[in-house]
Amino acid sequence: MNVPDEGATPLERLEAASLEIERLANEVSVRAKAFGGQVGARSRISLVKARLTIALDELADYPESADDITDE
Repeated sequence: MNVPDEGATPLERLEAASLEIERLANEVSVRAKAFGGQVGARSRISLVKARLTIALDELADYPESADDITDE
């Protein structure tokens, strides 16, 4: 697992987490294809997808430039 040091910025931690998520998703997918899926896995995967969609929606609001920054 790629764990950033304690002084890592939130963006560095986000990058490290995304790499770990990508690795885990690949591992789960490969194992399911090779050995069959686990009972109840489909609903758990759907929950993960929903959480990731929410996270990606949050990142979509990231400002493109200084003009996009508000006082909110």
